[in-house]
Parts: sequence; C-alpha cells; structure tokens
Amino acid sequence: MWHSQRFLSSVMLGLLVLLSSSAAAQDTTRVLKQFPSEGRLADSENYFSKAIQLNRSTAEEHTALGITRFLQAIEYLGQSGYRYGLMSHRARNLPILRMPVPLNPNPEQLSYETLREIVTTFQAKLASSEEALAKVETESVRLDFYIGNVALDLDQNGKASPPEMLWAIFAAVSNANRSPQFGADGNAAASEEIADDMRKAAEEFYVGIDGADVHWLRGYCHVLMAMCDFALAYDEKELFERCGQMLFPNIKSPYLIPPIADKSQNQFIDVELLMDGIAAIHLIDFKLVDAKRMKSVRQHLLAMIKQSRDSWTRAQQETDDDHEWIPNPKQTGVLNLPVRNELITGWHAVLNEMEDVLEGEKLVPMLRDFAWFNSVDTTKADRGINLKKFFDEPSDFDLILAIHGSGVSQYLESGQVSSAATWMRLTQVFQGQFFGFAVWFN
Repeated sequence: MWHSQRFLSSVMLGLLVLLSSSAAAQDTTRVLKQFPSEGRLADSENYFSKAIQLNRSTAEEHTALGITRFLQAIEYLGQSGYRYGLMSHRARNLPILRMPVPLNPNPEQLSYETLREIVTTFQAKLASSEEALAKVETESVRLDFYIGNVALDLDQNGKASPPEMLWAIFAAVSNANRSPQFGADGNAAASEEIADDMRKAAEEFYVGIDGADVHWLRGYCHVLMAMCDFALAYDEKELFERCGQMLFPNIKSPYLIPPIADKSQNQFIDVELLMDGIAAIHLIDFKLVDAKRMKSVRQHLLAMIKQSRDSWTRAQQETDDDHEWIPNPKQTGVLNLPVRNELITGWHAVLNEMEDVLEGEKLVPMLRDFAWFNSVDTTKADRGINLKKFFDEPSDFDLILAIHGSGVSQYLESGQVSSAATWMRLTQVFQGQFFGFAVWFN
C-alpha cells in the first residue's frame, strides 16, 4: 500500500512538473509575442532576465532572452543610424549598415570617435545575446516566435509605426535594389506596394524555434561580431573624415567640402559621390591599432562554423515538421524551400574548406593568380596567402597593395591552395544560388 501511494505521488509530481513546464513555455511565447510587437524590447529583456534570476529559468526563457537581446542590438544599430542621419539608400549594399531607417531631417553631428563607440556597443549587445543563447540545452527546446510581429523603434519616438515592423524592414531590404522603403522626402509611411493581406499574413507568421535555430542565431552573432572586430582593429579616421559624408550628412571633419549648391536632379552621374568613392578606395590604407581584435575575428569565424555544424546536427535529428526555419529533407519549412541531402552535404564541404583556410591548412591565392585575370591555372598553384597568419600576426592594411600582392607578401607561402576551381566545384550543387543559401544556412 505504501509503495502504491509513493508511486502515485511520483506520477502526480511528474505531471505537475510537465504542466508547469508547458505553462512556462506558453507564457514565454506570450511575452515574446506581446512586448516586441509593441516595440518594448527593454521590457521583454527585463522580464526574461528576472525570470532567470528567480531560478525558474528554462531553455525557452534563455532562448527568448537571447532573441530579445539580438533584436535590441539590431534596434540600437538602427536607432544610431537614424540619430546621425544614415542615408540608407547609399548603404544598402554594405554589411551591417544595409538596414533601412527613416530619413532624419535634423541629424546630429557624428564624429569618428562616436562611430567607433557605436560599433563597440553594438558588438557588446551581440555578445550578450550569444551569452544567453550559449546557456540553452538545445536537445529539446521549443518556442513559437512571431518574427513578423516584432517592431523596432528606429526613430525612438516611443511608437511602433508600420515601417518599423520587422516584416516591413525585411521587405525593404529585399526590394532595396528596386526602391528604398523610406522615401527620399523623409516620409516614413509604409510602402503602398505591400498589400493588407500580406501585412496580416506577416503578423501571424511565426517560426517554431528549436535547438537548430539557437545554434543558427549564435552563428550569426559570431559573424557580426567578427565584422565589428575587423572594423575596430584599424584606424579608419582619415577615411571617415574625408568620405564619411557619403553615408552621413553631418560629420565632424576638418576636410569638409561644401556641396554643390545647385545640383541638377537630372544628372546621369552624381559627381560628388563618384569623387568620394574614388577617394575612399585610395584611403583604405589603415594602421593597425588593436592586434587582439584581428585574432578575435578568426575565432569568431571558426565559432560560426562550429555553430553551423551543430545547427545541422540538430536539424537532421528532428522528426517533427512544425514551422521549421532550418528544415531537414523530410520537413517543409516556413519558407517553403526544400532542402535536399545534397545541399546539406555540399554545405558541410564548404564549411570544411572554410575551416581549412582559417586554420592555415590551405592557402588563398593572391588576386594576381586568379584564373579569370590571366592564364594561370589556380588548381595547380603552389603559393598563396596564409589567412591564419593574416589574422593572428596582423599588420597595417593597404587595399591597393594587398591587391597588388606586395601588401600581403609577408603571408605568402608554398602549399595547397583553396583555388577558384575548388570553390566552383564545391558550390555547383547550389545551382548558382550559393550566396542566397549561405545567408540562409549560416
């Protein structure tokens, strides 16, 4: 009798634990949907941080905290762009800066020192996100994330306007080559091209976050942190002060040239932009100021490779099919893009090649050795640049001399080269869409 009562008590306790875990997961989903949809990322971050501090943390809450902090990092970058008048239509092809922001009619003056502070803070926020995600046990985590419902308060007016919804930002980035989301007249109204039914569908669109997605987002954190480290490793002050007006209308500089007062709106070429672009190429001659950051770049890239592998390990172990962001060949996925086994195998081969290059086991050819510049067959080349040394034993960087070869001659070695032909062979399985898959697969 006593054994029966003890067994019954154990069963009831187990049920209570399961029910409380389910309730906690539902509450996490509710909060992660409500606060971000209202542009209240700080409240979302505070809620999940306190929940974890009160020792009732779950894998879902750590995941939600990591997602929230990642969104805060992106929002901070957008707010900084708006504050200083980033001209999104010119920055849309640049890493990190391509996110569209409303045009600020009265931007603050931006100095080079402030710009470095922005990059440093952005990287710290990404590190905070990755730290939270690293605590997630990814074997069984599951969380609904209404990604299309998220609002970023880019203009810091305390309101979540339609163009600040994450789905609208994605649409603007996708259509960047056709037309900017925010008009040149500074009007931040949502694009009329996006129909109401598409808006409603976007607001109800959600991803079933699981362990594969946690590793995926950690990988993206590392990629962005690597970009920040590379920018902060060098002194780009002269480039900024002479050409920063290409992206920001009000920069602090002793070299400012008054703009043309009566510029024709019908001119075929923006002569000022062209001149700034030529000067910018000339000025990519940077002095190294922080060698540790260059070493950190390589470590972040290696960490990205590890996270990508872990992401696919988790994805291929899944047996469900529930709003997958990264689907395996037996799943559909929210993007309705099939993933064949050949693509996964091909992606792992790319990761292996990248790792070999970053570890110095394979070399990258000098630009003058590329087959599309001359008749040299790079598949038979026996010399190349050791990227491991480039990052771990950094020096000043001059773009023109790097292209010439003499600027990177200290890293030139004999050995097996990761040639253009190798990359063509590795990426042919993606049928000409490698970069699109690379952005998605991470």
